[in-house]
Amino acid sequence: MDPIKVVIFVAAFLLLLLLGHKLSAMGESRTPMLPPEGVYTETTEAIEEETSRSKAVLVGSDLPFPINLPEIEQDADGRYNRPEFLNYYFGKINLQSGPENPDAFCDEFFLQARDPENQHIFTYRYTVATPGGLQQAMDLEHLPSLYLGTQVVIVPRWDVRLILETVINQILELYGEKDPGEKEIALPDED
Repeated sequence: MDPIKVVIFVAAFLLLLLLGHKLSAMGESRTPMLPPEGVYTETTEAIEEETSRSKAVLVGSDLPFPINLPEIEQDADGRYNRPEFLNYYFGKINLQSGPENPDAFCDEFFLQARDPENQHIFTYRYTVATPGGLQQAMDLEHLPSLYLGTQVVIVPRWDVRLILETVINQILELYGEKDPGEKEIALPDED
């Protein structure tokens, strides 16, 4: 073995080791830049306000279920008659206090359900509104028309029981037709 080749190899190895050490030290020495103090304070206050507001908002699992449902039963083919309903809530509206104007609101409504056969949890999503709420949404955005998609429930005024009955009846009607994962209205929850 040639001693010159060994020296060159050791030198190259040490040079690469030193270069790797310097590069990793540069990555460690970087400190993240914080936003200016005023912005940071506002952000912190906004997060604290949102957290405290979220704790005060009730969702369906916090309340007694307002409608009677048939028992979950399995037929001879092994299919269940309905999913297990776990929770329901609106995107912006508090379930207990309702919207500011019960005759004019538009919000997304979510209903979580679990398929008893495979224990998958799905979230059904609907747009729920009153005619006045739809008009407000159009006026606010200066829209000549409004496309809402297929999962829309129109009610005359705020009535959680009516909204929940309407959504659940629609789910029960479709439940036996397809597997829950194939339903357009059910979105699988991310674990």
